[in-house]
Amino acid sequence: MATHDDDQTINGAHLALSVHFLSVEPQAAARQLELLSAHQASIVLQNSPSTVVAQVLRNMLPNSAAKIVIAQPNDKIDTWLEKLNAADLAAILRCLAPKDQDSMHNRMPRNKQTLCKMLLSYPEYAVGSLVDTDVLVIEHSMLVENALQRLKKKQHGYLQVLFVVDQSRQLIGQLNISQLFIVPPSTQISVLLGQLKPSIIATLDIASAAQLTHWQEHDSIAVVNRKHEFIGVLHHHSIRHFSNRQDQQNHSADTNALDMVETYADTIVSVLGLIGSAASKK
Repeated sequence: MATHDDDQTINGAHLALSVHFLSVEPQAAARQLELLSAHQASIVLQNSPSTVVAQVLRNMLPNSAAKIVIAQPNDKIDTWLEKLNAADLAAILRCLAPKDQDSMHNRMPRNKQTLCKMLLSYPEYAVGSLVDTDVLVIEHSMLVENALQRLKKKQHGYLQVLFVVDQSRQLIGQLNISQLFIVPPSTQISVLLGQLKPSIIATLDIASAAQLTHWQEHDSIAVVNRKHEFIGVLHHHSIRHFSNRQDQQNHSADTNALDMVETYADTIVSVLGLIGSAASKK
């Protein structure tokens, strides 16, 4: 006969297996959780590390992720908001009712509030809605030693390239981080700049951005606003993720429509059957 301890061991084993699945297959896990109610999905996610949860939520359809996040207690929401980047948070906020959107926005750290507000100012189909703002920006007048200090102090999501701006935040160049380690610390950043690489405007639609020949040789591109101020980076994987998300939403809509057609068809057949029976009795 199984004991209470045995049940706890089994439940613990199931939980450990679930967490492992979430961590190694976040995209597949996201698809499975989307099939559950927000309450059921919450049970799984609440027992998982916040870094794993963030990765899964990032791969979910924003409307599904929004229902799960808003259903959490405040302390859990705060923990998850800290792990999600601004672009992910903005996608979730778009799916919330105005009251819930304001509530969640106010719970974010101040810097993320500002970034999300900027991202939400762009339509969902525009490049600006997908911009990664978690990049390292330095001024051209800065010394290499100062740039290295900033690099050590802050943990940035995208650290392959440093983006160099002037006092007006106009993008004037990009540097590979490796360049900082092969020149004297007293070197001014502006001396290291070469030819300015291409950038795109945040109002460009995502479909057009996806067709750029730039992606044949690069994985990311700088993004500027209408004033040509640097605001962040667009990654090619973000475009692919957006396209996949749109396909999933369309597939879901098609499936729901097909289910509805089948339901109506069954109803019509039933009604016709009743009419036929009534006619035969006459």
